Amino acid sequence: MQSAEKFQPFDPLQAKYTVKGDVATRALKREINNILNSYVGWFDPFCELIQNSLDSLEERTLSEPESYKPIIWITINIKDNYVIVTDNGTGLDEQKFKSFLAPDFSFKSGNTRGHKGVGATYLAYGFNHMQVCTKTGDFTAIGKMINARKWLNDENPAGNPVVIFDDTGSKDYKFNDLDKGVSFFLQFDKYTHPKKLSWIKADSANAWLKILAVKTGLGAYFENDSIHVELTVVNKEGIIDAVTQKHVSYLWPHEIVKKSASFKEITTKRDELYDKGKDPNKLPSSYTNLDMFYEFFSAEDILEMSNSNTFKLTKDEMEIIEKFNPSVYFSYTFSLKVWKSFNESLNIRENYKILYGGIQIFADNMPQGELIQIPLNRNIGRQNQVHVAVHFDNCSADLGRKGFQSEIVEFTKEIAKKLIDGPLQKLKFTLKTNTGAAPDIFRETEVENWKEEMVNYESSNPLKLISEHFFLPLRKISITSIPSREQDVIALFNQLLAGGIIRGIRIMSTNERLTYDGLYKIVVEEPDDNHLFHEQTNPLGILKEVLEAYKERKLPFISKPKILEYKYSLDGLIENLEDGSKNSNDIGLVVVWETGENYIGSYKITSLLDEDNISSRQYHGVTHVMTNLNTNQREMDLIVLSELIEYLNNPLDTQVKQKEKYED
Repeated sequence: MQSAEKFQPFDPLQAKYTVKGDVATRALKREINNILNSYVGWFDPFCELIQNSLDSLEERTLSEPESYKPIIWITINIKDNYVIVTDNGTGLDEQKFKSFLAPDFSFKSGNTRGHKGVGATYLAYGFNHMQVCTKTGDFTAIGKMINARKWLNDENPAGNPVVIFDDTGSKDYKFNDLDKGVSFFLQFDKYTHPKKLSWIKADSANAWLKILAVKTGLGAYFENDSIHVELTVVNKEGIIDAVTQKHVSYLWPHEIVKKSASFKEITTKRDELYDKGKDPNKLPSSYTNLDMFYEFFSAEDILEMSNSNTFKLTKDEMEIIEKFNPSVYFSYTFSLKVWKSFNESLNIRENYKILYGGIQIFADNMPQGELIQIPLNRNIGRQNQVHVAVHFDNCSADLGRKGFQSEIVEFTKEIAKKLIDGPLQKLKFTLKTNTGAAPDIFRETEVENWKEEMVNYESSNPLKLISEHFFLPLRKISITSIPSREQDVIALFNQLLAGGIIRGIRIMSTNERLTYDGLYKIVVEEPDDNHLFHEQTNPLGILKEVLEAYKERKLPFISKPKILEYKYSLDGLIENLEDGSKNSNDIGLVVVWETGENYIGSYKITSLLDEDNISSRQYHGVTHVMTNLNTNQREMDLIVLSELIEYLNNPLDTQVKQKEKYED
């Protein structure tokens, strides 16, 4: 290993001026303070450190053979309140090492992420303990600068802070094994911004990786899959957590949800249906009940859309496109709960938002500045459901990356508005409903009276049978043959309830007086694991986000009485609906052995045994959902016993069959 070369203390500001004196020093202090005042973001230190490393890695990649593996190492030590960013890039030669910290002194070109010559100055003079280590083919140095931030605030300092040789060695042991590269250490304290890394509360490597992929150069608009990232976090207790990633890329919102689809794919599928003479709104289930739909548009795509009546570009906007070649990404989510759930999953401080609806501007292939709200004139309230990212070529933010020239900002706002009011409006129907609960049922007076009567009866005549010894040890259904009539369906269904296979339904009563068969309640109660979906142990469960919606109303959740119907075949119920003897608006759940075919043409069945559609399961045990094709409204829930049993016995093959049977 090449040894570090000892050097004489030097003043990095000598690269900026040649004549020493109080006047020159005060002028430089004002200049540096102006630079520091432009850096107001909590993540600015991370942004500067990471963007410098990424530039260096990309520069070396251009001149090195394919065997070179660019790596950035990031250490976030919450316990001792410091951050280290190390890379195996080009390193700083002696000239750059002694001058790059001076304000407005930059060796970067316009093709790199930062080229104003202020970022390194911010890192050097914005903190009271900075170490920079560099290694090239013929130069190695380890230097530190102490109390630079205090010097800025001192009216009568003893002298300018200097970079001195640090004989303690690099703060990052990985630097010792590099052939080339740079390691930068920053200590935070009460004089710096941020003051404490613990403020944001995130303490896991995975959470920090996601945060940095939204807030820093790790969130590249155009993915680089050659740069490897190794991130280590030391939490307040000193416990070490680490994660690796083999690329740098923005954390696109559609990657954080379970079910999403491409805008272009949905549009293509609708066109295919239309060309075949079918209803373009009757999409396969893979394109409906979405958490989110999204798309990437090039400048050419935007210009092509301008031919549409709903997406017209002005002359000024056309000029922006020609000058800056913008690329646009959007994601449209069904609910603000998606952002809330993601941010809470990071275990960050309450109400702090990492990913949210709005406009994120990108330049130099990294996010710049804070989110901008989309100023809608109509569909107010939806602006936070849409996340728009716009990347501009040949464009830079101002000092500190706080903002862009007004024409750039206005362009992003207008494009976002045009998207939401135009092409995105046409596909809103593909998103799942925001309520997370079935619509209210229109009930006739007689049905309401029946429900009220049974609620009172249940209250005064409760039936409880609780014991850990019941239903064991056989672990088998006591019914030995396939159902052949409706009574068999009822018996089998109640066996599945008693055995805990179906856990979200509680039977109130059967009925011999009215048209319908019985009443049930939806019940969600602790423990959570009884209801949460798990592929092996609880395949009929609900997703965490659905359970959280119930928990917001406090558990146990017990619904109002709903109407239950039993049929051997769904064909029998379809006949009742068509002859008017029963009303689909009254019915909450139908339990059948088989679906038959009479529903085809009037109703669409979505299989929740297809794991792509699990998000539509609103309570434990439901296997299918029936939707009215004329109104596109959810009509009733189904439990199809034959397909349920097949799924429990052979889930993989059953999912294939479900797609074949119910996809359009």
